[in-house]
Amino acid sequence: MTVVPPAFADLVARADRIVRVRVTAVASTWDDPTGPKAIHTAVTFRILRTLKGQSGETLVLRFLGGQVGEVTMAVPGMPVFDVGGTYILFVRRNLNAFCPLVGVMHGSYRVAQDPATGAEHILRSNSEPLRSIADVNTPMDSVVPPATGTGAPAMTRDSFENAILGELGHARGQ
Repeated sequence: MTVVPPAFADLVARADRIVRVRVTAVASTWDDPTGPKAIHTAVTFRILRTLKGQSGETLVLRFLGGQVGEVTMAVPGMPVFDVGGTYILFVRRNLNAFCPLVGVMHGSYRVAQDPATGAEHILRSNSEPLRSIADVNTPMDSVVPPATGTGAPAMTRDSFENAILGELGHARGQ
Protein backbone atom coordinates (compact mmCIF):
# COMPACT_ATOMS: atom_id res chain seq x y z
CA MET A 1 0.00 0.00 0.00
CA THR A 2 1.31 3.44 -0.87
CA VAL A 3 0.39 6.29 1.46
CA VAL A 4 1.50 9.89 1.14
CA PRO A 5 3.20 10.55 4.47
CA PRO A 6 1.68 13.51 6.32
CA ALA A 7 3.79 16.31 7.74
CA PHE A 8 3.87 16.35 11.54
CA ALA A 9 1.55 19.39 11.80
CA ASP A 10 -0.95 17.69 9.46
CA LEU A 11 -0.76 14.41 11.42
CA VAL A 12 -1.64 16.24 14.63
CA ALA A 13 -4.33 18.44 13.03
CA ARG A 14 -6.13 15.60 11.22
CA ALA A 15 -6.35 13.34 14.28
CA ASP A 16 -9.64 13.30 16.19
CA ARG A 17 -7.80 11.70 19.11
CA ILE A 18 -4.15 11.32 20.02
CA VAL A 19 -3.54 8.79 22.76
CA ARG A 20 -0.81 6.74 24.41
CA VAL A 21 -2.23 3.25 24.85
CA ARG A 22 -1.40 -0.31 25.88
CA VAL A 23 -2.82 -3.21 23.87
CA THR A 24 -5.00 -5.51 25.97
CA ALA A 25 -6.59 -7.70 23.26
CA VAL A 26 -6.47 -8.44 19.52
CA ALA A 27 -9.30 -10.40 17.87
CA SER A 28 -9.96 -11.06 14.17
CA THR A 29 -13.40 -12.00 12.84
CA TRP A 30 -15.23 -12.41 9.56
CA ASP A 31 -17.56 -9.58 8.63
CA ASP A 32 -21.29 -10.16 8.47
CA PRO A 33 -21.79 -13.34 6.39
CA THR A 34 -24.52 -11.64 4.34
CA GLY A 35 -22.09 -9.00 3.07
CA PRO A 36 -18.77 -9.14 1.26
CA LYS A 37 -16.29 -11.61 2.73
CA ALA A 38 -13.59 -9.75 4.61
CA ILE A 39 -11.71 -10.10 7.87
CA HIS A 40 -11.41 -7.25 10.34
CA THR A 41 -9.30 -7.09 13.47
CA ALA A 42 -10.52 -5.35 16.60
CA VAL A 43 -7.72 -4.10 18.82
CA THR A 44 -8.60 -3.15 22.39
CA PHE A 45 -6.41 -0.61 24.14
CA ARG A 46 -6.19 0.71 27.69
CA ILE A 47 -5.70 4.47 27.46
CA LEU A 48 -2.65 5.59 29.41
CA ARG A 49 -2.72 9.26 28.39
CA THR A 50 -4.94 11.41 26.19
CA LEU A 51 -3.13 14.19 24.33
CA LYS A 52 -6.04 15.28 22.11
CA GLY A 53 -9.75 14.53 21.96
CA GLN A 54 -12.10 12.45 24.03
CA SER A 55 -10.61 10.72 27.03
CA GLY A 56 -11.71 7.46 28.57
CA GLU A 57 -10.36 4.22 29.97
CA THR A 58 -10.47 2.00 26.87
CA LEU A 59 -10.51 2.32 23.11
CA VAL A 60 -11.38 -0.28 20.47
CA LEU A 61 -10.12 0.27 16.92
CA ARG A 62 -11.13 -1.81 13.91
CA PHE A 63 -8.65 -2.56 11.10
CA LEU A 64 -9.15 -4.31 7.77
CA GLY A 65 -7.31 -7.64 7.66
CA GLY A 66 -6.26 -10.32 10.09
CA GLN A 67 -6.40 -14.07 10.51
CA VAL A 68 -9.39 -16.30 11.29
CA GLY A 69 -8.47 -19.97 11.56
CA GLU A 70 -6.30 -20.89 8.58
CA VAL A 71 -7.42 -17.89 6.48
CA THR A 72 -5.31 -14.73 6.48
CA MET A 73 -6.28 -11.45 4.90
CA ALA A 74 -3.11 -9.36 4.76
CA VAL A 75 -3.18 -5.64 4.01
CA PRO A 76 0.38 -4.46 3.23
CA GLY A 77 1.40 -1.53 5.40
CA MET A 78 -1.43 -1.98 7.91
CA PRO A 79 -0.09 -1.50 11.45
CA VAL A 80 0.14 -4.63 13.58
CA PHE A 81 -0.23 -4.51 17.36
CA ASP A 82 1.18 -6.80 20.02
CA VAL A 83 -0.74 -7.50 23.25
CA GLY A 84 1.13 -5.69 26.02
CA GLY A 85 2.72 -3.22 23.60
CA THR A 86 2.54 0.52 24.18
CA TYR A 87 1.81 2.89 21.29
CA ILE A 88 1.05 6.53 20.53
CA LEU A 89 -1.82 6.63 18.05
CA PHE A 90 -3.26 9.36 15.86
CA VAL A 91 -6.89 8.21 15.48
CA ARG A 92 -9.35 9.39 12.84
CA ARG A 93 -12.72 8.06 11.69
CA ASN A 94 -12.76 4.91 13.81
CA LEU A 95 -15.24 2.34 12.48
CA ASN A 96 -15.75 4.37 9.28
CA ALA A 97 -12.54 3.53 7.44
CA PHE A 98 -10.44 0.48 6.58
CA CYS A 99 -7.81 1.92 8.95
CA PRO A 100 -8.76 4.30 11.77
CA LEU A 101 -5.36 6.00 11.89
CA VAL A 102 -4.24 9.19 10.14
CA GLY A 103 -2.02 8.17 7.24
CA VAL A 104 -2.45 4.43 8.01
CA MET A 105 1.03 3.30 9.15
CA HIS A 106 2.07 6.92 9.74
CA GLY A 107 -0.46 7.19 12.57
CA SER A 108 1.09 4.49 14.79
CA TYR A 109 4.26 4.86 16.89
CA ARG A 110 5.47 2.12 19.21
CA VAL A 111 6.94 3.11 22.57
CA ALA A 112 9.97 0.87 23.06
CA GLN A 113 11.97 0.52 26.25
CA ASP A 114 15.74 0.15 26.37
CA PRO A 115 16.30 -3.00 28.46
CA ALA A 116 19.57 -1.68 29.89
CA THR A 117 18.46 1.82 30.92
CA GLY A 118 14.67 1.60 31.00
CA ALA A 119 14.48 4.74 28.83
CA GLU A 120 11.48 4.89 26.50
CA HIS A 121 11.93 5.89 22.88
CA ILE A 122 9.73 6.03 19.78
CA LEU A 123 9.70 3.62 16.84
CA ARG A 124 7.86 4.15 13.57
CA SER A 125 5.43 1.53 12.29
CA ASN A 126 8.30 -0.07 10.29
CA SER A 127 10.30 -0.48 13.56
CA GLU A 128 12.80 2.23 12.59
CA PRO A 129 13.59 4.82 15.28
CA LEU A 130 11.81 8.17 14.99
CA ARG A 131 14.74 10.55 15.34
CA SER A 132 12.87 13.84 14.87
CA ILE A 133 9.37 15.12 14.10
CA ALA A 134 10.81 16.05 10.68
CA ASP A 135 11.07 12.30 9.98
CA VAL A 136 7.30 11.74 10.39
CA ASN A 137 6.80 12.48 6.69
CA THR A 138 9.55 10.12 5.49
CA PRO A 139 7.99 7.24 3.52
CA MET A 140 8.11 3.91 5.39
CA ASP A 141 9.73 2.10 2.47
CA SER A 142 12.10 4.93 1.60
CA VAL A 143 15.75 4.32 0.89
CA VAL A 144 16.32 8.03 1.42
CA PRO A 145 17.87 8.64 4.85
CA PRO A 146 15.63 10.37 7.37
CA ALA A 147 15.95 14.14 7.71
CA THR A 148 18.04 13.85 10.85
CA GLY A 149 20.40 11.14 9.60
CA THR A 150 20.89 7.63 10.87
CA GLY A 151 23.34 8.57 13.64
CA ALA A 152 20.87 10.59 15.69
CA PRO A 153 19.23 8.90 18.69
CA ALA A 154 15.55 8.03 18.67
CA MET A 155 13.16 10.56 20.18
CA THR A 156 12.16 9.83 23.74
CA ARG A 157 8.51 9.29 24.58
CA ASP A 158 8.50 12.53 26.57
CA SER A 159 10.02 14.57 23.74
CA PHE A 160 7.54 13.15 21.20
CA GLU A 161 4.54 13.84 23.47
CA ASN A 162 5.86 17.35 24.21
CA ALA A 163 6.20 18.00 20.46
CA ILE A 164 2.57 16.89 19.98
CA LEU A 165 1.38 19.16 22.81
CA GLY A 166 3.48 22.01 21.41
CA GLU A 167 1.89 21.58 17.99
CA LEU A 168 -1.58 21.52 19.55
CA GLY A 169 -0.77 24.76 21.41
CA HIS A 170 0.62 26.31 18.22
CA ALA A 171 -2.53 25.34 16.31
CA ARG A 172 -4.64 27.09 18.98
CA GLY A 173 -2.48 30.19 18.67
CA GLN A 174 -0.87 29.89 22.10
